Amino acid sequence: MMNFEIDKREFLRALGLVQSVAGRKTTLPILSHMLLEWEENSLYLTGTDLETGIREEIVAKIHQKGNASVSAKKLYEIVRELPEETIHIKKKDNQWITLQCGKSVFNLAGLDPEEFPSFPTYQEENFSTVSTRLIREMIEKTSFAASNEESRYHLNGILLAQIKQGGKETLRMVATDGHRLSLLDRENQKIRGIDEKGMIIPKKGVLEVKKIIGDRDGEEEMGIYFNTTHGFFKMGKSLTAIRLIDGEFPEYEQVIPKGNDQKIVMLKERIVSSLKRVSTMASERVEGVKFSIKKNSVEMSSTHQDFGDAQEEVEVVYEGIPLQVGFNARYLIEALNVIDTEEVLMELKDEGSPGILRPSSSTPGLSNQICIIMPMRL
Repeated sequence: MMNFEIDKREFLRALGLVQSVAGRKTTLPILSHMLLEWEENSLYLTGTDLETGIREEIVAKIHQKGNASVSAKKLYEIVRELPEETIHIKKKDNQWITLQCGKSVFNLAGLDPEEFPSFPTYQEENFSTVSTRLIREMIEKTSFAASNEESRYHLNGILLAQIKQGGKETLRMVATDGHRLSLLDRENQKIRGIDEKGMIIPKKGVLEVKKIIGDRDGEEEMGIYFNTTHGFFKMGKSLTAIRLIDGEFPEYEQVIPKGNDQKIVMLKERIVSSLKRVSTMASERVEGVKFSIKKNSVEMSSTHQDFGDAQEEVEVVYEGIPLQVGFNARYLIEALNVIDTEEVLMELKDEGSPGILRPSSSTPGLSNQICIIMPMRL
């Protein structure tokens, strides 16, 4: 007698999401596994690396309730190759499962499901509802600036804070790696349980949430809830729990330069394509491009000790003093790519101070967005 039957397509979609977190840290064999639990009309799939946990619920035809823990990667690989037919699964006495589809039969070794780490507990009624598009936009426009270095753990996180701005509840997301910073505010947005100090969410977990949003594009809204240790993100039948980083986020407001009064208005696409050309001659290690700025013109130049040099002049709107400042070209391009306006405002002070990029002021209605980039000595 089979324990349950399930449609391949939905099963594969859910397996794809869950197996992406399972097996990332393979010190414990059980972490490379996925927990399957079936009862009534639902199959629950859970995967975790102890930092991010994903739980998917899918409709299944259950004959007898039960649970199992099997290799996430192997189950995903098997189901991916199966024909588009109903899959029958049965739990055996020795923790193994038998999977049958068409003429194929697989016996898959398992571990005791009781050993699987328990999913963090949450209060269903405490979720705040937020637009999925908004959360995805905030992640896309900030997460690129978070650090990838494991050693700088607090900079691997992305800050989500709730502030009041002009009397309006505002949701703020900030990421920085010490060389650059990206900040985005969205007005009239409130998530319960977050304060001005905010919560620090690991970059890996945030990118997982973005992936699940992308996977469920039709879902207009998502639920978000924080307790002191975890953030929970719920979309449809998908729930992600992320362990928060316990630490102090850098004092980012002190990093935001005051008095950057040299303002340059530039066409985004034109600057990005010039940067891409000129940076082909920048040295791989520093990726530095020098900006020589004078009235209504920016000249970008780069030099490579082995290959030569490049320069290109771009028309801009600028009335200030002549300035020379060096920046990491990749950091500039990544920042420009997350600004949606055709015109971008660059605010500088002198060659030793950070530069600010923001959408040009000619587009009203966009809440605060700034990218800060530290200068380079070139």
